[in-house]
Amino acid sequence: MPADEPLTLRPVRCADADALAHVAYATGFFGESAQRFFPSKALFAALWVAPYLRPGAGGVGFVAERGGQVVGYILGSVDPGRYALALAAQVPGLLWRGLTGRLPGALASLRYLLRAARFHLPAPPAGRYPAHLHLNLLAQARGLGAGGALLDAFVAELRSRRVPGVQLSTTRRNEAAVHLYAKRGFREWAARRTPLWKPWTGQDEEQLIMTLDLAGGKV
Repeated sequence: MPADEPLTLRPVRCADADALAHVAYATGFFGESAQRFFPSKALFAALWVAPYLRPGAGGVGFVAERGGQVVGYILGSVDPGRYALALAAQVPGLLWRGLTGRLPGALASLRYLLRAARFHLPAPPAGRYPAHLHLNLLAQARGLGAGGALLDAFVAELRSRRVPGVQLSTTRRNEAAVHLYAKRGFREWAARRTPLWKPWTGQDEEQLIMTLDLAGGKV
């Protein structure tokens, strides 16, 4: 890809599912491949990409493209209840695929899921911060302003919908992301050392919950 290939942004489409899954899995472990802690790529996509694309999930998203390739995205939902229903709707199909051997790596991935259920920070009040987001960039999209552009587009969409606030989870190790969020007005709501990733990193990490208050009324 030429070094001067421009970045373009557009709203996410259902047809982007495979491209989003690729970016998510390639960057899901502190910017590197999630395979290290989550062997099932299909299950990873089903949990962290697919629910946002389901009708009625309150999903909001934008992609960054370069040379016709999706190199980054931001995904989220404006309604925790609708998002939870969309996530739950995945479960029967995933169980069936697992039982019939069509979800490779799913059993090995349970280790992370069980630890995530055990080690988690309390969430900010949903009434004040109903929206949440995930932002992921491939290596070739970093340092080009894609993260800021995606975040700005997402927040602008939330403001247009009069969403009162948005929350996200990250780690102190992800310095570039923390700096970006802070620069855009996000503030630390909670921070705690967690052993969640210790089997794979060899150390505790500091997990952060960050929030942004937005002008406007209810969703």
